[in-house]
Amino acid sequence: MKKLSIILAAMLVCGVMQAQLVEGWQEMPTGVTENLFGVACLDKNEVIACGENGKILKTVDGGETWTVKHEKDGYDMIHVAFADAQVGYACGDSCWWNSDNHKGVIVKTTDGGETWQELPNTEFVHLQWPDWIRSSDLCVVDEETYYLFTKDAVLWRTTDGGQSFTSIPFQYGMVNHCVLFFEGETGYLVVIDNGTHIHKTTDSGLTWSEVVTNGAYFGYSVVTHFFDKNHVEMYGYFSEGTQNLLVTEDGFETVSYLNVECPIMDYYGMWNVSHSKYTSDTYGCILIGMTLTKGSTDTNPYIMKDGWEHCEWVKQGIPDCENNGMVQCRDLYAVDGVDTVFYIAAENGFVYKSAMIPVNGVEEKALQINVYPNPAKDRVIVEGIEAAEVGVYNSLGQLIKMMRGTNEIDLSGLVDGVYLLRITDVDGRSHAARVLVKQ
Repeated sequence: MKKLSIILAAMLVCGVMQAQLVEGWQEMPTGVTENLFGVACLDKNEVIACGENGKILKTVDGGETWTVKHEKDGYDMIHVAFADAQVGYACGDSCWWNSDNHKGVIVKTTDGGETWQELPNTEFVHLQWPDWIRSSDLCVVDEETYYLFTKDAVLWRTTDGGQSFTSIPFQYGMVNHCVLFFEGETGYLVVIDNGTHIHKTTDSGLTWSEVVTNGAYFGYSVVTHFFDKNHVEMYGYFSEGTQNLLVTEDGFETVSYLNVECPIMDYYGMWNVSHSKYTSDTYGCILIGMTLTKGSTDTNPYIMKDGWEHCEWVKQGIPDCENNGMVQCRDLYAVDGVDTVFYIAAENGFVYKSAMIPVNGVEEKALQINVYPNPAKDRVIVEGIEAAEVGVYNSLGQLIKMMRGTNEIDLSGLVDGVYLLRITDVDGRSHAARVLVKQ
């Protein structure tokens, strides 16, 4: 029987549980002045960053000191990703704004980023400088297999560590946003140009088919969380002024929509999302980018912690911008993290590290609850807490059922789809879980 394990921290619940961590960001100078576009965490203290002039930096002490491990003048290293603690890849472009004169580069490390070797015959790589759109992505599956979606809407696949590549062209014009995800032989490619396109493969990228999302269009950008190969959630805008959450629990065999509102996001604020990182159910998603303020051409870097039902600014420690342009600010390009520790690659050689400071020196343990079976037919069981009240909500946010004093939730009579359970336990703490009902 499949169980859905949900880790919910107090800090993700709005107005009910007291936050136990003081949050903020610590500015970590790296000793270089070039913009940093990519970041990858090997653990909480060992981090790799990459950027302009082929720079690849490494820290082993949580960002206190950084060492340049690779450089290549005239090239911008855009992406870096690792298969494990030793093997990783970084890729870049020499002239992203000119399709005729550009030359790509891919480098590989087999010693945790200490040394990097340039791979042959990778001039084809064409990447977009990630100032306002993210039109390329790198997904490393294992030591020898990785996928690279390039600015010219071509998906490149290698199974021999980059010694050879096969290409799959996609017929898109200007790509505003893309993201790659693989688990085993199943993979997804999300592309946004003038619409939202979700492609799926079940044979390790040899063939792809576009999945149906009921015509959803997410505006200029979207935040996509791949929990696994079946559970995907996409947050964005279907049309101006309407924000929504797309949820599938079965690999897009069925799709449901939830009306959730994040008060710090608007249509204009979504289009400059640079990058997002989902690390755990406990700490949710860190979303970074540059908002475009209505009526203004100024951009503002922002960070959002997102629990879908609760969004909040997490900006402390990062210079802000004002419309008068007098306050120094920095563009934020990429984010990665391990559990509670996140790192952001930013312009001018800066890295920001999250500061999760326990109150009274003790971090509160997250509560783990299990809701099963999932998918469900006529009932689910809640384990790990004693439920005082459980509300069942449909994809329109409407309350369908309310039960009190029981951990066995009656779902009989519900049509197929994804439902949200809002649970209040006997200690007054709030929890949330989604259940897929399939009769």
